Amino acid sequence: MKNYTALDYTPKLREILRGVYPTAELNNSCRYDLHRKINDLVIGSYEGEQTLKYRLFRAFRYRNLVAAYEIKVRSSRVDFLTINNYTTSFEIKSSLDNLDKLAKQSDDYLAAFEFNYVVVHQRHLTRCIEIIPSSFGVITAEKSGHTIIRKPTLNKSLHPETQLSLLSKKEMQKQFGCTDSETIVKELNCSQINEQFKKALRERYQTRWNFIVENDNEILPIDIQFFFNKNIKPNFIYS
Repeated sequence: MKNYTALDYTPKLREILRGVYPTAELNNSCRYDLHRKINDLVIGSYEGEQTLKYRLFRAFRYRNLVAAYEIKVRSSRVDFLTINNYTTSFEIKSSLDNLDKLAKQSDDYLAAFEFNYVVVHQRHLTRCIEIIPSSFGVITAEKSGHTIIRKPTLNKSLHPETQLSLLSKKEMQKQFGCTDSETIVKELNCSQINEQFKKALRERYQTRWNFIVENDNEILPIDIQFFFNKNIKPNFIYS
């Protein structure tokens, strides 16, 4: 299903489904029905990243926080991030993934976020624990649910320069009254920078997160990240 996107039109959706169900009668199915069939196939039988990203959304949708998908940190990109009083990252390693980049990703997330989790398939668990820092939490995910193997501890290795690199010049000006990272680091301590960093992320992602929470009943699980990024009314896509 790697070729699927929420923007696919009816002929493309039929083509994708016929790759799985060659003899299926799809000519009378409308665009929404085709999207739904693909969604049901992926969510029901595919232990991939899209399914786990939706599970994370479902776990946090009613909590008093802001969350976001795919945040770039140095040369890595964290799958899911929550921001309330603390920042908490979630890196997904599904049964279809490998752990080749996990050590580098862990180092990058330690520089920016206060708590960090790896959400991992059971088959990766032993090696994952060998790779990640001791402060990282670990969650195993299976079709039937998830298990918290260990909880994270507060990360005391934040790197202010890395946090500032995640912000735009406009965000830095608003939060710090300055766009020069060196000046900010000289004038403020790590705790002060971290607080403004969290405030900037909350403001950046608040509207986008609220949109998918408010439109949850109209969004197919497989498309949750698409609608987070685009904030387009679901009926414009599915009709």
